[in-house]
Amino acid sequence: MTIHTSKVKTPENTPSVDEESKAKKTLFSVMLVVLFSCAGIALPYPVLAPLFLNEISPLTTFADLPSKILLGIMLAVYPLGVIIGSSVLGAASGIYGRKKTLIITLVLTIIGYVLSALAVAAESFLLLILARFITGIFSGNISIAKAIAVDLSPTLDKTYTFNLVNATGYIGWLLGPLAGGLLAIYGLDIVFYFAAIALIIALISVACVLQPDVFKPIHPRIKFSQLFSKQNSFALLANIKIRRIFLIYLLATLGLNAYYEFYPVWLVEKFDFSSLDIGYITVVLTFFMTITSVFFVKQLKYLFGLKFGAIFGMALMAVLFGLHLVLSATSVWPIYAITGVAIAIFNGLLPVYISEKYADIEQGQLMGLITTTFSVANVLMALIGSALALLGAHWAILFGAVLLIIASIDFHFSQEDIR
Repeated sequence: MTIHTSKVKTPENTPSVDEESKAKKTLFSVMLVVLFSCAGIALPYPVLAPLFLNEISPLTTFADLPSKILLGIMLAVYPLGVIIGSSVLGAASGIYGRKKTLIITLVLTIIGYVLSALAVAAESFLLLILARFITGIFSGNISIAKAIAVDLSPTLDKTYTFNLVNATGYIGWLLGPLAGGLLAIYGLDIVFYFAAIALIIALISVACVLQPDVFKPIHPRIKFSQLFSKQNSFALLANIKIRRIFLIYLLATLGLNAYYEFYPVWLVEKFDFSSLDIGYITVVLTFFMTITSVFFVKQLKYLFGLKFGAIFGMALMAVLFGLHLVLSATSVWPIYAITGVAIAIFNGLLPVYISEKYADIEQGQLMGLITTTFSVANVLMALIGSALALLGAHWAILFGAVLLIIASIDFHFSQEDIR
């Protein structure tokens, strides 16, 4: 029997066992970074709303401004720093190396958390604002972690790696608020010190586990100053097609951040939730985000495609946000569980859609733009939402629902499907 070698299919692109093993170790290291980074970010949130709404101190009465406005400023300054940091950190990791850039930014983030703790101990609002801004700049390194996860494709499936990283982030957001609620009795400064300790563990994992030679510099001759002028993530918006999809992403994340930032305020206003209560319900929310991301998002991609799966997630979030008009102290718990499912679907499919559609772009720069866009939405909604919250926190959340509906309609009519 003659075998026609030209017809034999050779799995040239099939990764070896060694390549797959190295990729999984790298992914594990990245997941640890995201876990402790997100936990550190989320630690203060259950404490901030009750602090500014229920306590009187130099922190909550600065310049005789309303406490909700001060809370809005506090919520806005951190993502403002992330905007600046993530717009260049993703690109920097592609030029100078992922591991090196990640280590430097983790060290500086730890310093930012320590400075935040010192500011709280001194009851200095301005120093705390400065410390949160510095922390935000270098916390933009999550875009580097996501770029590393994307870089592992095709050795590991991109949707698989991205959603595992997302799931790890959700666990961080689950553990962070819970720890913050439990630590609140010891003071906000202890919460910030705990965040610094968590990031020290993340730093050790990067230094010891992440492969030093996996990600090589792409543009070694580019000067550092050019990161801000030519290599920042905003430069991608010169492409009109990218600009359109990121306008959609901005609208959607504005809607999501309306919920993220003001559901703790709404829970305090509506049901007089304590820091610990907010921590517990955030555990419910993020638990369902994690389960959905790990076990169901990839299957939804194959069933509906990236486009229609993301639209379903946005539409479901809009409906659930609208229900805040009628939720009771009992029904809020299962509705927040379903909300976690909707958020995981959106977060797991739309960024992968963007990555797949623009796979020819340096992924560190692209992930930087995704992170930056989310942070721009965070800042804008902190300011807009705090004004709406003067009339009631539910108005900020309802405004988010409207924005999600607009984003899903625009996405449906302007973008092609990707499976």
